[in-house]
Amino acid sequence: MNIKVKLCGMMRDCDIDYANEAMPDYVGFIFADTRRRISREQARSFRGQLKKEITAVGVFVDESPEIVAGYLNDGIIEIAQLHGAEDEFYIERLRALAPGAKLIKAARVKSTEDIRKVANLSADYLLLDAMSAVTPGGTGSLFDWSLIDEAKTSKLLDKPWFLAGGICADNIPQAALQEPYGLDISSGIETDGAKDREKMIEVVRSIRRLSNV
Repeated sequence: MNIKVKLCGMMRDCDIDYANEAMPDYVGFIFADTRRRISREQARSFRGQLKKEITAVGVFVDESPEIVAGYLNDGIIEIAQLHGAEDEFYIERLRALAPGAKLIKAARVKSTEDIRKVANLSADYLLLDAMSAVTPGGTGSLFDWSLIDEAKTSKLLDKPWFLAGGICADNIPQAALQEPYGLDISSGIETDGAKDREKMIEVVRSIRRLSNV
């Protein structure tokens, strides 16, 4: 079991320092309209400070494919995470604008049908997150993980997938039992709304230990 680690929602220079120390596989930069949103200039600076071994993921919600492709083609991010209502036409357009780019398509899960809607899209990875009417992600809330078993039985998780939504140090062992490709953590590595160095290091170490069992 080799579970990848994605720490999402970097907002400050020190967050990048913490990430470089913790060494996750991926970090996420938020370009959607949430409190964790950063500018293109910040993201470019963060990518420059971030260790090359760590992959930068940009999180977008119904952004124009031209803008997303610009981030990819300029090397600000290596992967685009699509967290809105993007469909196959959108994905094909984005691939035409940014050839070879890797894409993650998120499902905001309330039922197995929410997973089904994205499972057959041509994104390289899926991401299963909790449904919220307020924010597209980073809610700190769990969804019903029994739906994962239903999705597996229905062959909806045949490509690599990330598990997100309410993951923290306390429930990492249970999250790992779902057998995701990776765990995506945002609010679970924060204290009072800011990234916490100790929590970032702790969750990465916890997941690495599980991966070495």
